[in-house]
Amino acid sequence: MPVENNPDFKTVWQLAHDWAGEKSDQTDPTAISPKLWIAIDRLIRAIGSKEISGRWKGHRIFIDDSFLTFIFDFRHAIKFYRWLMHNKFSKDYLDNLYVKRNEVIIWCDKVALLEPPPCWSHKKLAAIDHVNSELVDPDDENNNWYERITERRRQRVVCIELAKQLWQKNPSLSYEEMQSHPIMKEFGYSSTFSTKPFRNLVRIVASEPAQSPGAPTKSKE
Repeated sequence: MPVENNPDFKTVWQLAHDWAGEKSDQTDPTAISPKLWIAIDRLIRAIGSKEISGRWKGHRIFIDDSFLTFIFDFRHAIKFYRWLMHNKFSKDYLDNLYVKRNEVIIWCDKVALLEPPPCWSHKKLAAIDHVNSELVDPDDENNNWYERITERRRQRVVCIELAKQLWQKNPSLSYEEMQSHPIMKEFGYSSTFSTKPFRNLVRIVASEPAQSPGAPTKSKE
């Protein structure tokens, strides 16, 4: 399937707009907002440093540091240089430069410590996982579903479920109190995830008081 029609790929122009909460078809390329500038800059720098891969109309660029790659990708290097050094860009170029969903999510979670763009957020992916899980018969002893889940994903799922149960019991708990809760400490989740990744992970089940800006900190069981 071409990247143009593949839901696992989006262009830098599309994804940056989603990240900034703006419409890609309503932007004046000569006057982009600060939020959009930051989103584009993050993606361009991540591709340039090979933290995520980039695809120009479906073809990988910056695959390695060989001389041959340098020759083939020279025009792309010029485009990146113009952005990084002079903040100059071509909308057409950015709207044909693709990034891959799983790489962006992993990069946000492990490297940049950022919430993924809304279109690829944990909340949306959790909804997709829920729909997919409905297709599996929980009584089928031969489906081997548990073995197919990575250890890291098991940790994340259990952590989210614990947070959900604790917030149902005490909605006034803040994110900090949730991470330092005795039950989280008992099962090791206070140390498994650092502060920002923990907050991003459990955000999808957080109570309204916890998500409210400037929520007071209380120590309750």
